[in-house]
Amino acid sequence: MSRRLTRPSPRRRVAAALMAALVAPLALLAVGELDTRQPAAAAVAGGRLTDSAMTQSGRRGQYEDFSGLQVTVSQTRDLVTQGIEISWTGGTPTAPESAYGRNYLQFMQCWGPDPNAPDFRETCQFGGLTDKGEVSEELELQVGVSASGRSVNFNLDATGNPAGRDPAEHLPADAQAIPFRSSDGDRTRMKDFPLPGAPDDGVPDIEDFFRRDETNEVVAARTGPDGAGRAIFEVQRGSDAKGLNCGEVLPGATTGRRCWLVVVPRGERDFHGNVYQSTRRASGSPLLPSYFANRIVFPLDFEPIRPPCPLGGEVFDTVGSELVAPAAVSWQTTLCSGGKAAFSHTVTTEVTADAAVLAPGAEGRGVAYVDEPVVREETDPAIVHAPITINAAVIAFQIEARTSRSEVPSSTPEAQRLNGQPLPELKLTPRLVAKLLTQSYQQDVPNPSPEDPQGSSPDIAKNPRSIRVDTEFLKLNPVFESFFPTSRHYPIQMPDGESVLARRLWQWVLADEAARKWLSGLPDKQNMRVNPAYVPLVFGDGQGLSRFPKEDPSCRTGEVTNGVPKFPYCMPGFAPWAESLEVAARQTLRSDARQRIVWDETAGGVDPENPLARLGDYKAAPPPLPGRKFGLGITDAASAARYGLATASLCDAEGENCVRADTAGLLAGVDAMEPSAVEGVLQANPSRSVPGAYPLTMLTYAAANLERSEPARREYARLLRYAATDGQTIGSKPGQLPPGYVPLPEPLRNQTLAVAAELAKSTPSPATTTDPAPPPGSDPAAVPPPASTPAPGVTPSVAPTPGPTPTPPGTPAPVAATTPTPGEPVGWLRFLLLALLGVGVASGISGPTMLTLGYRRPPSTGAEP
Repeated sequence: MSRRLTRPSPRRRVAAALMAALVAPLALLAVGELDTRQPAAAAVAGGRLTDSAMTQSGRRGQYEDFSGLQVTVSQTRDLVTQGIEISWTGGTPTAPESAYGRNYLQFMQCWGPDPNAPDFRETCQFGGLTDKGEVSEELELQVGVSASGRSVNFNLDATGNPAGRDPAEHLPADAQAIPFRSSDGDRTRMKDFPLPGAPDDGVPDIEDFFRRDETNEVVAARTGPDGAGRAIFEVQRGSDAKGLNCGEVLPGATTGRRCWLVVVPRGERDFHGNVYQSTRRASGSPLLPSYFANRIVFPLDFEPIRPPCPLGGEVFDTVGSELVAPAAVSWQTTLCSGGKAAFSHTVTTEVTADAAVLAPGAEGRGVAYVDEPVVREETDPAIVHAPITINAAVIAFQIEARTSRSEVPSSTPEAQRLNGQPLPELKLTPRLVAKLLTQSYQQDVPNPSPEDPQGSSPDIAKNPRSIRVDTEFLKLNPVFESFFPTSRHYPIQMPDGESVLARRLWQWVLADEAARKWLSGLPDKQNMRVNPAYVPLVFGDGQGLSRFPKEDPSCRTGEVTNGVPKFPYCMPGFAPWAESLEVAARQTLRSDARQRIVWDETAGGVDPENPLARLGDYKAAPPPLPGRKFGLGITDAASAARYGLATASLCDAEGENCVRADTAGLLAGVDAMEPSAVEGVLQANPSRSVPGAYPLTMLTYAAANLERSEPARREYARLLRYAATDGQTIGSKPGQLPPGYVPLPEPLRNQTLAVAAELAKSTPSPATTTDPAPPPGSDPAAVPPPASTPAPGVTPSVAPTPGPTPTPPGTPAPVAATTPTPGEPVGWLRFLLLALLGVGVASGISGPTMLTLGYRRPPSTGAEP
């Protein structure tokens, strides 16, 4: 059963707060140098353009003319690991409809300092979809022989016969692959990847830098019948692409390493200039000189990878909701400018955040970001609440249409136009969401077969194989009627752990009568039933469910391949949780459920009882083929916007009154909120439907302790003032509110400013003493005078509060649940942590979901010195 979020005892609060505190050839230049200075312009209105958007035109090549092609990139500066939109017009439609044989685009990220250099192609992250020399025949049938790799030899000509080498290729005769050269100077082998078990010659392989489950390359992007196309590309910073290290600050530099987005248009001629026959696919790597010479290059300027604030400065801690983390990361550089104190943020559970802000003395924190108000008891310190961000729980998606007429003769003209493109719209009802959350489609479990003793209920085996063929879903989203019949979806990405966001989503689902009846075990109109493993958990726990469980017991049974027995895999390997909302968004963009379901008999080591036999193991499943992404994920609006994801509109049971998680929907969602148990604090009620209001709007508050020491209160007041003013400007630059959030309306900003004034002037109780001196760079005169009439939420006394909630027996003391972002660079942090250990100061480690400024003097939390 799910645990409800309950308030711990004072002793457990202290324990939780303590944990939170510690816790290349010359031929490449034959067509002239590249122009990377063209002005920004919009080729296609995609709604994602920033002030650093850039448009580049193609050019006339040796055999083909791409000069009519115009490509626009939505953002080229202030980048982190994120999604950017690439759109284009003036292209030749991709053929055939059902594949990517000719006239498509290929995208890759490169680090080389000079995009005109003969060896620039060696610095491009491409070819990771071939694993240790394995080549997917299905991928080659989709995009052409060697078009997804770095081979120089295995090429076909326009008639489908062996073509030998590109005449412009100048690599040595024994070179079988174009080497990759990392930003650190390491160069992979020029021969083909070694076979498993081959001796290690000390030369790195491509896999040492990027694997098929890590690379951001786009092997093929389709141009539609109108000559236009669109794709979302994941740019990668730092160790997210360890062979590129984009944004790395080199010695003596003041900015991070510039990288490049490279677009290679593929036409309809081979490298001899002959036109491919209608049944042939384009052949050869895009890195071959005849094709790479047609590249279109965009500069990518990343946020530098370095400490966001000067070393040695004062740092004030905050803890709590992940929903505010993207904003906290963005604000930090501005807040600590000019020598001012910095602010860290550690993502924790709501219980831990409450405990940290209520804890006395040195164990406590001055501010906690909470998605539900902190309800204090009589003996607790005075707490005030300030609105901080408007975000939302969303179901994000990255679905590429498979709607060609050759696959589905009944495909509509609109569906044909969308073929191969990311879909812009999706609608869901509460019952459809319930079906996704309970793994009730056949493709959502490892083995739905009732004949298998480890399989799930016969009810699952009779259910639709995926949401794609659910009649309820098709009625709401008719474009899927034109999808290729065998299109599949991957398990929905769900964040791990307990959260208010999860509880709000379940409350919205369970408020719907049709969804509630279905979850109790009653079938829908097509006789689809809930996965029975969830009936007692979901329906029994009702409104209190605050996590996304994976209860299906089925496993894929073992088989024997070449004498090596496969062991079963179950839900943990088939559909693992995402570590955070940000990770859920990133994996949704990739349409990658991180399934480890592909058997590798060479993995797992050697059987100790039989030295000639290997144990075998499962490895990551390959990414979807071009045009076949079908990813869904539960995340927040800010994380979805970071990765360029569209989000589903939420509808009522009849599929009407659908509302988007856009500015209008979220502002209406705030207006629809109700008073909470704490005076002046609003709280969402997903059970109540309000026209035009997005039901999963999340208003996060900063809960501030009025009894911390004076210097700490003054600094936290400065944080709140910034958050309510300049911090509410939407933008991608540091210090701005990231896209996906909605700026606070003026009344809520005024409330936050009033709380800041109250916090700055409040007098601590006698038990709390002040710090001996204000932090460096602070300005006492900068504190505004207190408001004459406190705004709602300022009064520290609260409405009648419930008595202490007993802690259930056996419930462990809450521990700070930090969520580091996978892949964020750690170079300077490892030395910093050693230094901090030396002086006995503890600090967290941060990324976009857990912000830490560990370099500091003894922490100022408002505690007694």
